[in-house]
Amino acid sequence: MGGRGSGRRSSYCGKPETNDSMPLDIRKLARAGVLVPGRSFGWQWLVNDRQVAGISIRVDWHHHSMVLAYRVKSTGELVEQRVHTQTSPCHLGGERRWFTCPRCSKRVAVLYAPGKYFACRNCYGLGYATQKEGAGDRAASRAEKLRKRLGWEAGILNGNGGRPKGMHWETFLRLKSDHDALVQISLQDMARQFGFLQRLQDG
Repeated sequence: MGGRGSGRRSSYCGKPETNDSMPLDIRKLARAGVLVPGRSFGWQWLVNDRQVAGISIRVDWHHHSMVLAYRVKSTGELVEQRVHTQTSPCHLGGERRWFTCPRCSKRVAVLYAPGKYFACRNCYGLGYATQKEGAGDRAASRAEKLRKRLGWEAGILNGNGGRPKGMHWETFLRLKSDHDALVQISLQDMARQFGFLQRLQDG
């Protein structure tokens, strides 16, 4: 089984990012259909289709827990950690599974292991990668999502495409207007940063 993580080692205000810390998402495990009582399986973190980390998981619903077995990358030490789980009812029936953070006992969907053991984001003080983005970066990211929805070529500097087949004109014009506004914000921020760098160089 495979999940996607990130091999980057970035930081936000000196903190490691969540993507750098082997995020284990119980929702992805549930969608993969591996949360079967008594089942053991492997889970991987991939970057460009290359495994950068892996873990063995044993589901122990009798004790409402999972046993995680993995090696610490920095030391090679083999660690086995039991993580308790809990459930909550869904609005349309069924139930949703959650991890119970081994440190603070809060209900969470994702655990991280920047150190030896898994715990929640707050316990490790992890920052999201998007937290270090400026207004221009966020605008560019949102514009790229709209480009993908519109079926346009990726990259805000590549210009606009046409209306996708089957899309109502009203929807197309609204999305195009949103896209163009976001591109302007991103370009203005790029220009501001370029001007700042130019002043430093002229210094």
